[in-house]
Amino acid sequence: MNALTKTHASVPDGMFTTFYRAYRADLAFLTQGQEEARPRPKSNKSESVEPRILKTNDAAVYLGISPWKLRNLVQSGEIGYIPGDGTSPWLFDKLELDGWVETRKVRL
Repeated sequence: MNALTKTHASVPDGMFTTFYRAYRADLAFLTQGQEEARPRPKSNKSESVEPRILKTNDAAVYLGISPWKLRNLVQSGEIGYIPGDGTSPWLFDKLELDGWVETRKVRL
């Protein structure tokens, strides 16, 4: 093999060297863009911190009851709520939920 054949050995047959270089550069650019577009963990949130305020479904799971039962408890005045911001009409404080559980305990 001569020197000309060695330098162009990686270029596919029928493709000009300049086009192949541009193709490789575009491919590298697109690959880099995909790596940068991958979702990254939010740095302002700590995985070890649990939220104190829960949405209706999460609060129901926390208490081990259905969301409908939780809504009925709110409407009957047994559990208080925090008016939501539009994404969830009711928010619940874990301390309030824990207090409700404590009042429901029965001792023999």
